[in-house]
Amino acid sequence: MLTSTWEWIRLLGFLAYFYFTVSIVFGLLRKSTFVKSHKNLIYQVHQNAGWLGLITVVAHMFVLIIDNYEPYALVEVLLPFSSHYQPIASGLGIIAFYLFLLVLLTSDLWLKTMNRSIWKSIHFLVLPAWLLSLLHGILIGSDTDNIYILLFYFTSAGCVLSILIARMVSQGRKTKDQTVPQALRSSK
Repeated sequence: MLTSTWEWIRLLGFLAYFYFTVSIVFGLLRKSTFVKSHKNLIYQVHQNAGWLGLITVVAHMFVLIIDNYEPYALVEVLLPFSSHYQPIASGLGIIAFYLFLLVLLTSDLWLKTMNRSIWKSIHFLVLPAWLLSLLHGILIGSDTDNIYILLFYFTSAGCVLSILIARMVSQGRKTKDQTVPQALRSSK
């Protein structure tokens, strides 16, 4: 049973990372050429996991403020590298939060008012945000010495990297196929 704020901080941080990982995996799958069906379901999982990640990271930050053992001031959870406790690792998490927030706001609230190419550039900031959150968890997480936590971090990183590479390869083939004249494609 979770009885201390420190346990809640750890759980909420871990859940936020998990939800953002799920969101990224499904986001990469949705636009991949090798996924042919269930695009709407994949999109819903992508979108909902992203918002769940944001909600849990905000809760993570709130519990950091009310923690009695190692309390953070409001400025320490909002201003990167201002924390009294592990300022570098804390700062990476704060930057990740702002990047995730920017991606979610531009995707769900401002998408219709934005230029599509600008939105796409902003949307891909989710990858560095996710990497920063992974580094934050590894560097500051009190459970990082747990083999199961490390296994989850490495598995999730491998999964995201594998799907990202598969997506890039499949889109490279699609682009190559589109540049080959129709007469050459039909003769193969």
